[in-house]
Amino acid sequence: MGTDKSLSEFDLREAEFFEALGHPTRIGILQTLNENPLGFSELKKKIGIDSSGHLTFHLSKLAGLVKTNPDGKYCLTDSGREALRVTRIAGEALKMTENKEGDTQVTSSIIMAMGFSIGGFVSLALGNLSTAVSSFTVSLIFLFVSLFHSTRQYRQTRSRARAP
Repeated sequence: MGTDKSLSEFDLREAEFFEALGHPTRIGILQTLNENPLGFSELKKKIGIDSSGHLTFHLSKLAGLVKTNPDGKYCLTDSGREALRVTRIAGEALKMTENKEGDTQVTSSIIMAMGFSIGGFVSLALGNLSTAVSSFTVSLIFLFVSLFHSTRQYRQTRSRARAP
């Protein structure tokens, strides 16, 4: 029964992580704070948000990824830097080009997912849980990318077959 509880807690943390990264403004906040720590007003101006309430809302979604330093400025936590790294990897995965057959994207994404999964299992075996979680998260991203591209290819093939 204890295992179920810890899995539920892990699922909740994972869902919160993806929710935090699920909005372009929040990714922009992470990218901006990666450059240097900023005060609330500076961050609001640099991101281009008019409402203090909106910035407060987005910062609350980034709890655990963003913190305030002793000077009262917002900066990234280690988890925030890792989250930004994951978004960059996902962005690069989505930019990968296809060859004439169109299957390179799917194959490459699946290979990358397998590689990160193996890395996650190795990290888990060595007792490094945070690296294992990061590896498994990136693996999921590559699996989603391969699903996206394979679905797109399937739709393109179907529409060509239906064309008169």
